[in-house]
Amino acid sequence: MNEIGEKLKEARQAKGYTLDDLQQITKIQKRYLIAVEKGNLDVLPGNFYARAFIKQYADSVGLNGEELINNHMDSIPQVSETTYSKSVQNTQTRSKTKRTGFMATVQDSLPTILIVLLVIAIIFAIYLAVTSGAGNGDSDSFIQGDEGAGVVEVDNNDDAEEEDTEEDLEEDSQDTGDDESGNDEEDTEEENGEDSEEQSIEEIDGTASTTTYEISGTHPDNQTLSLSADGAASWVRITIDGSPVEEGMINSGETLEVSFDGTAAEVAIVIGNAPATSIELNGESLPFAEAATAVRQEMFITFN
Repeated sequence: MNEIGEKLKEARQAKGYTLDDLQQITKIQKRYLIAVEKGNLDVLPGNFYARAFIKQYADSVGLNGEELINNHMDSIPQVSETTYSKSVQNTQTRSKTKRTGFMATVQDSLPTILIVLLVIAIIFAIYLAVTSGAGNGDSDSFIQGDEGAGVVEVDNNDDAEEEDTEEDLEEDSQDTGDDESGNDEEDTEEENGEDSEEQSIEEIDGTASTTTYEISGTHPDNQTLSLSADGAASWVRITIDGSPVEEGMINSGETLEVSFDGTAAEVAIVIGNAPATSIELNGESLPFAEAATAVRQEMFITFN
């Protein structure tokens, strides 16, 4: 078993991981990682966890965990299969006592009583509507009779007023046409202005362990941040405007996507295995800085 521990330790050191880094990547307690490296499997919770911890340790440092276990089957505890039996318990049920008496009759008839009351209320409402409508009809006929008694006189100046009205309509149509053409030109200028403000991505700072990007221009209402692992697993943590939104392990070949709106001011990302991790924002790649050499990287994305 110590041979496996030595291989795992050498692979970890070759990756540049400390035990604390590996604890963050695998989520396995540090004391269990030490026990695996030293071959003290009795410290682990059981045989199943011993095999699982060895496989996850190996995959995280770039080794094939399944192949490593198969090559050292003699020195790794085997998991025993336990058969569980299920017992069936019979339960007795008591028949429900049938309700009798006046109250039981009322409760059984309650839905019917409610329906009858609802029908009576509807009929009464219709009656009120019909009677009030008839009263309004009488008053309307009285008013119409009075209006019919009046006489309307027509002035001889109607022709002159019609000519003035036609001239006013022509002037109004010309003014309206001018206003609409002016508005169309303004709308076209605004649309051209919006199209010109496209989102741009610029790297503004880079060190051995950090990379900073600045995003300017118009930000989409729905933005997507994608993190993918290739060749090995990688632990990541994503924080938007100071609030953590995602934290966990990305296995090789998997992609983690986080969506947020255009009001975000800053996105901070912690990557546990930078060589195996790639990052994209809205479909555009965000590579690490040229000066980035550490396995653990931090990336900051600010939006202006």
